[in-house]
Amino acid sequence: MAEASDSLRTMGTHLSSLHEDAELALGQVASRSSGVNAMRAALRSSIAEHSELIARVGSLQTATATACDGLVAVRRQVLACQDYAGANPNLSLADDGTVTAILPTTSNMSAATAATTTGGSAGGTTADAKLIQSQADELAGMVAATVTLANQVDADYAQALNSATPNPQPGPSPKPDPNPNPRSNPSQVGGDTATRSSRSGRVVPRGSVPSGKGNSDGNTSKTGLGDPVPGEHADMPGVDPWQYPGDTPDEGSGPHGQRDATLRDHLVHEGATLAARALEDTWPDAAANLNHYLDNTGTPQYINVDGMLDDLSSLDEGSQTEVTRAVNAAVDDYKASGATGPMTYPFNTDWTSGYAQQSESENWFYATGGYQYCTEGTVTVYPPTDSNSDYTYSYDYRVHVADRYNWDRNKDTPIGPANITDAEMQKLHQAGMAQEYDLVGKSSVQHGTGP
Repeated sequence: MAEASDSLRTMGTHLSSLHEDAELALGQVASRSSGVNAMRAALRSSIAEHSELIARVGSLQTATATACDGLVAVRRQVLACQDYAGANPNLSLADDGTVTAILPTTSNMSAATAATTTGGSAGGTTADAKLIQSQADELAGMVAATVTLANQVDADYAQALNSATPNPQPGPSPKPDPNPNPRSNPSQVGGDTATRSSRSGRVVPRGSVPSGKGNSDGNTSKTGLGDPVPGEHADMPGVDPWQYPGDTPDEGSGPHGQRDATLRDHLVHEGATLAARALEDTWPDAAANLNHYLDNTGTPQYINVDGMLDDLSSLDEGSQTEVTRAVNAAVDDYKASGATGPMTYPFNTDWTSGYAQQSESENWFYATGGYQYCTEGTVTVYPPTDSNSDYTYSYDYRVHVADRYNWDRNKDTPIGPANITDAEMQKLHQAGMAQEYDLVGKSSVQHGTGP
């Protein structure tokens, strides 16, 4: 508890410093143009919201420090009970707080035990028995007072947490909606139900010649280059659906809501919520994904693949390599076919692994890290003409991305001024306060021509 209180104090200090910087920036803007006035109004609104965050963190820190003092007082009383029992050999104090008096008998003074509660009597008849019973009653009273104090500390802290968290989190949602409405990321563009419902898949070997493969549910699917369609248009073939293979010893948090939440869980959840809100402008997609985890719905979240293609050269180059392979296969097949007019080939690829390096984009590094991607598209091949002896082509394609938003036990992540471990974030899922989920999305249609 003391560590949690110190972490909240550090977070409050950091937020106060940011608040002062924002107010200083507001005072240094001299222009009164309409655009600047609008920006000034937005900054004032952000400053006001930031003030609320600082107040909430301050309330949490005060409540946590008070609870810490309360726990110290409870511990002191527990030790006093244990010392009292230890000083009186005819008393026994169980772990659950039960006091037992070992009373002498009137016939042979041998030991006998009887459970004792405040005001009770074990029936001893000698002076020693009365003294022992009196001591047992006194210890039972001390135990009762300690339990009362502990319950009061717990109730006061729970009330303080509820007051500092005006929007309590929803309860467990063990089964995600199969057709959810995606929550919009701050930088989201596009997205539809077909994309979100096309994730249940497998990986098959690549190849430029399509081959039917049975997936896990017995359906037949193809990857690679499809049969050509005469003309300049063919429908994109879709992609093999992707499915999260399940948690492993090093990845994922196990069953949702498998235990009750602790005070530490509440503190971590509140700190992560405040940090996610503070980072919405700096790392919009990372903040949105963290917020969705903390929202505790478990429903799939749309991922902005166009933004990933803009920011991650590794994803852009990897998908373009797939397209180039399909284009070359289409041109080779067209040449061998002897066709004299345009032919359009549908194609798709199997899922492959990608990784958003921190050096490429901190936003995507924290938003997803590792992910899976594949492509689908069409290639139209044209024969040589009188003015051009080369075979030419045009192509359209989309990139699909999928990932599981979860936590790895052996990592830690800086969230705001604090360094919260993945293990602590996993505990929120296990306590039913947050929930892991699938990230799914596809890009807008990309175009190209050649050679």
